[in-house]
Amino acid sequence: MPLNSVQLYLQSILDGLPIPGTSTALQAQVTPPVVQDLDGPIAFVWGGSMRTVRQTGPRGAPGQAGFKHQQWDADVWLVYLTNPDDDLVDQEFPLLVDAVLAALWSTPEPLFITDPTTGLRTQLLSVGEEYRLEYTPVHTPATLRMLYYSAHLTVSLYEAVNA
Repeated sequence: MPLNSVQLYLQSILDGLPIPGTSTALQAQVTPPVVQDLDGPIAFVWGGSMRTVRQTGPRGAPGQAGFKHQQWDADVWLVYLTNPDDDLVDQEFPLLVDAVLAALWSTPEPLFITDPTTGLRTQLLSVGEEYRLEYTPVHTPATLRMLYYSAHLTVSLYEAVNA
């Protein structure tokens, strides 16, 4: 269904994304594990919120239920644990955020995506025409002697569904 395919599409854009200034790549996940070592930059993709407008059209069985326009505000949570002694420490996390934004800005559109489980095919008409970024203050966990960065990015997606 659209929630599943939208989350997996965003994950596919971000997973393995090289981060400038580092030798690491972004690891993107939909559902975080219960316990996880924060080793390198990680993005958690979540469906967020969605508004749907249904156009008048044929009603009936699935596949004949008219057209729907879905406006998604998908959430991407970025986290990064790093060493405070690195010479580029002030640049590392901003470069990560910039790389994520650049990847989303350059996605082709419009494009069709298919839910890998249900086979439902939908069309994304726009990805990331609107963004909101909350760049939270850096934290230092008491026992780790590391810097913990986090940011919350809300990305808009506009999807057309005929189902």
